Amino acid sequence: MERHAVILGLSRQAKLLGLPMPYTMAVGALTMLPFIWIKAVAWLLTAPVWYGLARLMTAINPNGHKAVAVVFRKTPPALSRKKRRAGRHYV
Repeated sequence: MERHAVILGLSRQAKLLGLPMPYTMAVGALTMLPFIWIKAVAWLLTAPVWYGLARLMTAINPNGHKAVAVVFRKTPPALSRKKRRAGRHYV
């Protein structure tokens, strides 16, 4: 494949605030959802903590969110369903 600027720009991972998009969305959710639920402005001060943890996780493994997504997608549901008998049954 050519090493053209357009091709390289379209094939790289999307980032916002220096973080990959899934990490940025997680920081936003960890900041805004509890703020909406508990209605305490002081909770917004935790945003730098979540951002710092996300930067640390990105430095350790930039594609960690992809690994977590694959695990959640490929892991079958639990076999013990005592409350509900409907659904998938594994033999």
